Amino acid sequence: MSRQFCPPPVRAVAIAVGLACLINGCATPVASNAPRAESKSDAAAAYTRLGKAYLAEDNLPRAQQALEHALTLDARDAEALEGLALLYQRQREFDLAARFFERALAAAPDATRIRNNYAALLYQRERYAQACQQLTLASRDITYTKRAQLFANLGQCQDMTGDAQAAQASYRRALDIDPRNARSLLALARIDHTQGNNERAWERLQRYFTVAGTSPESLRLASDIASAQGDSARAAFYRQQLGGS
Repeated sequence: MSRQFCPPPVRAVAIAVGLACLINGCATPVASNAPRAESKSDAAAAYTRLGKAYLAEDNLPRAQQALEHALTLDARDAEALEGLALLYQRQREFDLAARFFERALAAAPDATRIRNNYAALLYQRERYAQACQQLTLASRDITYTKRAQLFANLGQCQDMTGDAQAAQASYRRALDIDPRNARSLLALARIDHTQGNNERAWERLQRYFTVAGTSPESLRLASDIASAQGDSARAAFYRQQLGGS
């Protein structure tokens, strides 16, 4: 998902530059009356922002240095703990990543984004039941702006555990919140087709095409639905589209 770039405030840039100098060993002298962070937690938050900026640039050594320094200032900074969890996940140090996610959630149990990211790690490690548990907890946060995505994630997780009924309910809940949630439309179309409800599957698939266009998975499903409905010409058309996609 693309986001409009908003330049950071001048003060935030100055803080980031100053912190970068501290980390990089800049030799610029500091005046005795230079502004100081209001508290250790403020300084920790500034180092955390810097660490996550490095993480976004894939500069993992600098990110680790900044995030670890944030934790020396505030050992319960949930954002810094999450930053290190994401860093270790990227380095495929999955046990370490899990421990840092758990520490982050112990520090901030209501941090829905962190819980969703922890669930993604559990899913990556094929620990589907635990991932579903975390997503179920996260989905209770009615203020979370990406709640439809949470329910789509939960449906996908429940699919992997073999609980088709629960998965359907989660995908439908995602569509209640956001009727244009493409992943849920496609998943429900696939489930409907599997259950023999091809008219409803086709209707959902058309909505998916309107929202998201075509994809190899959706074209295969379109061909399968057409074949199930006895429309060999339409099935061949989608197979041809699939070959050119």
